[in-house]
Amino acid sequence: MDKLRDLFTKAVKSLECGACVSALVGAKDVAYLNKKWVLDVAAGLCSEFKAMPKDVCTGLVYSQGPVLVDALLQASLLSGDGKYLCFQVLGACPAPGVSSGTLTFPKPRPANAVAPTHSGNQIDVLHISDWHVDNEYVPGAEGDCNRPLCCRKYSDSPLTPKRAASTWGDYKCDAPIKLGQDMLKFVPKVANVSFSILTGDIPPHNVWQQNKESVVIVEELAYKTMQAGISSKVYPTVGNHEAGPTNLFPTKASGGDISWLYSSLADDWSRWLPADAVNSVKNYGAYTVSPQPGFRIISLNTNFCYTMNFYLYGKTSDHDPNGELKWLITQLQAAEDAGERVWIISHVGPSQTDCLQNWSALYYQVVQRYSPHVIAEQFFGHTHYDEFALYYGPGAKSTQNAIATGWIGPSVTPYTDLNPGFRVYKVDTKSWNVFDSLTYIADLNQASTWDASGSSPNWHLEYSARQAYGAYAPIADNAPLSASWWHSVTTAFENNNVAFQKYWTYRGKSANRQAECPATGPCPKEIICNLRAGKSSDNCSGISFSLKREDDGDEMNLVAEAADPTGLHSLYKRAESRPWNKRLCGLTSEL
Repeated sequence: MDKLRDLFTKAVKSLECGACVSALVGAKDVAYLNKKWVLDVAAGLCSEFKAMPKDVCTGLVYSQGPVLVDALLQASLLSGDGKYLCFQVLGACPAPGVSSGTLTFPKPRPANAVAPTHSGNQIDVLHISDWHVDNEYVPGAEGDCNRPLCCRKYSDSPLTPKRAASTWGDYKCDAPIKLGQDMLKFVPKVANVSFSILTGDIPPHNVWQQNKESVVIVEELAYKTMQAGISSKVYPTVGNHEAGPTNLFPTKASGGDISWLYSSLADDWSRWLPADAVNSVKNYGAYTVSPQPGFRIISLNTNFCYTMNFYLYGKTSDHDPNGELKWLITQLQAAEDAGERVWIISHVGPSQTDCLQNWSALYYQVVQRYSPHVIAEQFFGHTHYDEFALYYGPGAKSTQNAIATGWIGPSVTPYTDLNPGFRVYKVDTKSWNVFDSLTYIADLNQASTWDASGSSPNWHLEYSARQAYGAYAPIADNAPLSASWWHSVTTAFENNNVAFQKYWTYRGKSANRQAECPATGPCPKEIICNLRAGKSSDNCSGISFSLKREDDGDEMNLVAEAADPTGLHSLYKRAESRPWNKRLCGLTSEL
């Protein structure tokens, strides 16, 4: 036990590749004797490092840890799996390189495959992402606490809070119920919604407490709230927080059971989905549906590429767990054969470093094969920011070669340091391309004023993408916001700092609480690179993990920060190597 403790301590302090792999090997050796011993050491170190209160440490370690330990027992740690895990989760090892190979498709790509023309008829489509409404939000509770989620009553909550939570929300907390309800009440004032898409993440961020029973209750209430507030059909997808414990989606190879979640979601979503789609959800956590003739939505379960799904590390050579990509190809081929246009919706975007590089590279091949003639648009969530990602055909990343856009929707939750928001798309009913993207927000810094005056949030149009960026990248009135146009926008960002800073403000939903991204530093180049990175291996932010610690004699005191949606930063505190690219949904917010 002492040896394992020393290995863990060295790995955490140094974050060197060799130390990380050695710690994993040591954990595996001890797990052969007793799995609980490994968890006990990890929980003890978490408490000893003062990373988080003991209840958070134990909750996280004993809910997440057993799956990771089982994966270590299955993995070949000294044959590459150890370095792979240390890279994908911690960034402690160099990137191993993409090894997932080349896909074989049912049919070759049609010659001269092009997108259809536009009808000129447009409808409104609502995009909601990262709901994260907290049923246990307590107005007046501490808004700046020592846990991953604040604005709740804990056993050690102060009688007099440093910053009392408003009834409408706080920048360090998930949304209270009334904020979500008020947003849904506002939507009809600005949009005649034909249908809605919901790109995942329903439960709040008290991840150290989440279990099967708790998430089912929260999700059922959330979907009822949406049904009451949205008159149109809603097409959802499954987020990493939908599972209890959070993030953990077993595969056929890993063992474990997630059928309870798929069955629960199928029941919840049956209020909007036809019977065949409901049955598909029960089997895959994914489905396909046709809202109108010639148009299909594919809801994909990208938790099988999520780096914090520890089930994935027992068999790293399985680049398509549960055959999710194989299923996607089958649906896209059927759509191509039928002449249908397709939207893909999912939670974790394949462009994000949170998506395993091998899986992301395969997905990119799928997009190249079926774009732009089949895949009209893609919609994701997870980051909480207002972002996008571009996909290109083989060759250079250029205006001419841009073939697809991934729209990353802004979160409803203000967690963390963001204004709550949602988006409305103006969509052509023949090509199913987006002609404008309208983002709406409420200025949460006015919450105390709303309380004092008895008023409601000031929901308003933050910006129209067409108007905001069309000034820098001109676009014809009859043209959609295509991938080619978006590439031109990124070129404008390179050449015009005013244009880039406008994007930077909108990325944080005009809360103006994210770090600066000055033209004189490396930030803009990195961010623009990421906008052009449809696959995670092209992402310029990479994966980094470095400890920021305060040494108190022989004791390492990790400075805790309640800013991570998964809460797993309670195990570690990372130094912010890239303050402008703070991740809000991942292992830690400082990744």
